[in-house]
Amino acid sequence: MAGKSNYYDILGVKRDASQDDIRRAFRKLATKYHPDAGGDEQKFKEISEAYTTLSDPEKRKEYDQLLMFGGIPGADFGGSGGRNRGYTYTNYGDVDFSDIFNNVRNGDGAFGGFDFSSIFGGGAGRAPRPQKGGDLSITIDVSAEEAFTGATRKVTFKIPSTGESQTLKVKVPAGAVDGGKLRYRGRGEFGSNGGERGDLVIVTRVAEHPLFKRDGADVRMDLPVSIFEAALGTTVEVPTPKGEKVLLKIPAGTQDGKTFRFREMGAPDVKHKGRTGALYVRVKVQVPTMLSQKERSALKALAEQDQREYRKDVERYE
Repeated sequence: MAGKSNYYDILGVKRDASQDDIRRAFRKLATKYHPDAGGDEQKFKEISEAYTTLSDPEKRKEYDQLLMFGGIPGADFGGSGGRNRGYTYTNYGDVDFSDIFNNVRNGDGAFGGFDFSSIFGGGAGRAPRPQKGGDLSITIDVSAEEAFTGATRKVTFKIPSTGESQTLKVKVPAGAVDGGKLRYRGRGEFGSNGGERGDLVIVTRVAEHPLFKRDGADVRMDLPVSIFEAALGTTVEVPTPKGEKVLLKIPAGTQDGKTFRFREMGAPDVKHKGRTGALYVRVKVQVPTMLSQKERSALKALAEQDQREYRKDVERYE
C-alpha cells in the first residue's frame, strides 16, 4: 500500500471488479490488518477508506471519473502515515487538471456541474470523517436457577461487514433478570474511515421458575395450606432461591392471601452490588373438594355451632 496507490490497488482488485469481489477483498484484508487481531491500524484505516468509497455505487462512479482524468484521490498514504493526504493529478496536453479540480472544490462548477463533494468532503484534502461501527445484539437463554446464582457462557457471533466469527466468554451475573442487558465495549461492528468499533449487547432471556416468581431482586411464591392449618396455626418449611430452607410460623386464623416477608432471602440485586431482595410468601388456603362421610359430618357439626357473622358488612346493604 505504497504512496500514489488508488483505492483499487489498496484492496487488490481490478477496476472492473464486482461488488462481491470488493466485499470479499475487504473482508480478507480487514481480518488480516484489524488492530484487534494484532494488525496494522494505519493499513486498516486505508482499507476501510477504500471500501467506503468503492462499496457505494455513486461514490465509486465519481471516483472512477476522477481516475479517468488522471486524479488519484485518497492517494499519498505513505510517508506521513496517512496524515495531510493530498490529491495528485496529471496534465493532459495543455490542460492542467489540478486547476480544474481546484475549481470543483471551490464550487465553480467544472465538468458541467459535476459534484465531487462526496469525495473531497467539502474542502481540499479533507479526509472522510471517522464513523463508529454499529452495535450488535445477541440473546442468550438462562435457566431460572442460573439467574439466581450466575453463570458463564461462551458465545460465538459474526461480524456482518467482514463475515468473520468471533468468540467471547460472557459472565451472566447472579440476579440476572429477563430482558437484562450486558454491554461489551468495542466488540460490535467495525467502524469506517478509522472509526472505533461499536458495542456488543448481550440480552438475557431468563426462563420462568415453577415456584419462584421474580419481581426484580424480590422473589414471590405461593404457599398452599389446608383450612385446618390456617384455622389452627402451624409451622411450615419454606424453600428459598439459594437452595436453603426457612421456617414460617403461620398463626391461627391466618386468612387466604396473607403475605409474609423474609428480608434478604430473594435474589441478588444486579443494580446495587452487595444487596439482596426479599422473599415474599403468600398463603393460599386450600379447600378440600372431596370429603369422606366422617369429615362431612364433623364439619357440619362445627358449622351448626358457629355463630360468627361472616357477611355482616355485606348484609347491611341488602
